Amino acid sequence: PAPAPASAPPSPAAPAPAPNPEEKKEGDPKPAAPAAPASAPAPAEKAPPGPEWRAAGDLDPRYPEIRNELFEDLAKRRVVLEEREKALTTREAVLKATGQELNRKYEELSRLRGEIEKLLVQQSEEEKARIASLVKVYEGMKPKDAARIFDTLDLDVLVSVMSKMSERKISPVLASMDPERARTVTIILAEQKKLPTLP
Repeated sequence: PAPAPASAPPSPAAPAPAPNPEEKKEGDPKPAAPAAPASAPAPAEKAPPGPEWRAAGDLDPRYPEIRNELFEDLAKRRVVLEEREKALTTREAVLKATGQELNRKYEELSRLRGEIEKLLVQQSEEEKARIASLVKVYEGMKPKDAARIFDTLDLDVLVSVMSKMSERKISPVLASMDPERARTVTIILAEQKKLPTLP
């Protein structure tokens, strides 16, 4: 007879499942409720959003045109100011030159005035010497001869000479002169004696 087949070896026992810690068993105490978290600070209030920044060109589409006009206006004003500054500089130079010229003229006139005054003093002294010489000549002449010359002299010269003569010498000369001429000279000499003497 055929041999009986060998019996299969017994299969190994399946391993017992590992206990799940999350599975609760009956009779186990319930876990304590988790503690409430500490109260977090209230969030700070957000500041209201500011105006959104926008480029100048976005505000007004005519901005480039306005900017160009502003630049042109500033350039024109600068040109005007530069021209005014040049004019003021030129005027200042002219005034300075004019002042220097006036000072030079003033100094020149002062020098000329001094020279003229010296000449006048010299002329006055010479005239006085000449009048004094004529006085001596006419006082030494006969009254009729002196009267005949006095009737023809320039009135200013005649008064200058007779004002320096002594009264004793003038009297006979006046008596021999032309009556109208003698009257005029007498009035002038009298007026000169009435005038106050200048300091």
